[in-house]
Amino acid sequence: MAEGIPKLVEADMAVISPDHPANASPKERVARMMAHILLRLWTRLALETGQRLTMQPSQYSLGTYEGKMNWVLNETVDFAGMSQIELGAIYSRRHALVGEIYSHKGEERARLMFTLEEEVRGKPLSVNYLVFDEPIGSFRLDAATQAVMPALNSWFETVLTRTDAPLWNFCREKLECLGV
Repeated sequence: MAEGIPKLVEADMAVISPDHPANASPKERVARMMAHILLRLWTRLALETGQRLTMQPSQYSLGTYEGKMNWVLNETVDFAGMSQIELGAIYSRRHALVGEIYSHKGEERARLMFTLEEEVRGKPLSVNYLVFDEPIGSFRLDAATQAVMPALNSWFETVLTRTDAPLWNFCREKLECLGV
């Protein structure tokens, strides 16, 4: 069942059309695209597994679901001021796919990363694994979604079985650890 998820998600992402205002800043444009990515992933995972992950900010404050994988973003949300959106769950440990806009050496960048709760020196800490990272000026929706594709089967398996191992093993073996 998990093998078909990337194709479904790819089709979901292909119908995203830029809906940012003409005068949107690059940061707002990227935050809106990240919202679309995570809203569609939230919907697809809910449809295929029957489980609803949580989003921060809430999916219902970010937009309105109009059916057939179509989300209309809430125009009252300050996407230009938004630095992070996350989609995750807690089974035995917390996990989330995080879309983040941050500054590094004076350059604004956008990244997607999995944040996984791991025990470090006997304490639970969030450890970040890099999925995608680009300057916001060159952020492309298709490149960001393609970067998530390799992790989808493992993430889907984690959500479906409510066990941590598939996603944790994938991240440790295939992604760059950014630390805590």
